[in-house]
Amino acid sequence: MIAETPAETLPSTSLPFPTLILPTATPYPDIPQFSIGTSWEERDIWAWQFGDGFYTLVLVGGIHGGAEANTVRLSELLVSHFRENPNDVLPGIRLFIIPVANPDGLVRGRSLSGRLNAHEVDLNRNWGCEWSDTAYVRDTPVSPGPRPFSELETMALRTFFLSVSPDAVLFYHSAAGGIFMGECGDMAPGVDWMGPLLEDATGYPVRKFTAYEVSGDATNWLAERNVPAAVVELYSAEQPEFEHNLNGVMALQCHFALDSITGAQPDPVLQQRCDSYMWRD
Repeated sequence: MIAETPAETLPSTSLPFPTLILPTATPYPDIPQFSIGTSWEERDIWAWQFGDGFYTLVLVGGIHGGAEANTVRLSELLVSHFRENPNDVLPGIRLFIIPVANPDGLVRGRSLSGRLNAHEVDLNRNWGCEWSDTAYVRDTPVSPGPRPFSELETMALRTFFLSVSPDAVLFYHSAAGGIFMGECGDMAPGVDWMGPLLEDATGYPVRKFTAYEVSGDATNWLAERNVPAAVVELYSAEQPEFEHNLNGVMALQCHFALDSITGAQPDPVLQQRCDSYMWRD
């Protein structure tokens, strides 16, 4: 399940750091960049690929656009980090980063309209598992769309996930400060290992969201398809909390990279490196 910043408390002021809206021409010609689709206002939804290993991880920021613009900034910093530190893409890993899942909302800033897409739909109420024709952010009604996957943005993300068959997915949100694992009915893949791993690596506690009912959530749809997925809620509504989340991505990579050499010659250097990804205040 998922928790988000209450819409009625979102400030209208801009963030204290610049947010880069990714251009159509790649600033990094040395790494693959491609559009997975467009928004209603014809903005591209860009994805960046690092590595070409057997295990596929996907990181997604900005599904709530400008209302959670620090998650876009975090995702952009992760793109820059892996571009500048290619050895941090571990053996056996294929890593995709989608910094802005809701580009139309991003340009509208930190407001309720910035949380929604150009059709005024909350994109994280528009997915297939437990979709409902009524949806809320705390006590505030929001539109889930007329049906699951009615929006160009969620259709693009769904098609992308189906095409790359991810082994794990993280969606970045703010600012409830926690790890919320995707679940759908009896399906809760990764709850036994991914939640504790991310908690140890990032310092965010694993939590269950019980404040109000959430329907049509992206991680729950992925769980229905047996894909381990989690919402990583930053503590802050403003800061990207890069170090916490880089640790989390590295720890998640380690889970699969170490598995990729099971049965082969042990790699003590990789094991020692992976043992270091624990967040300590």
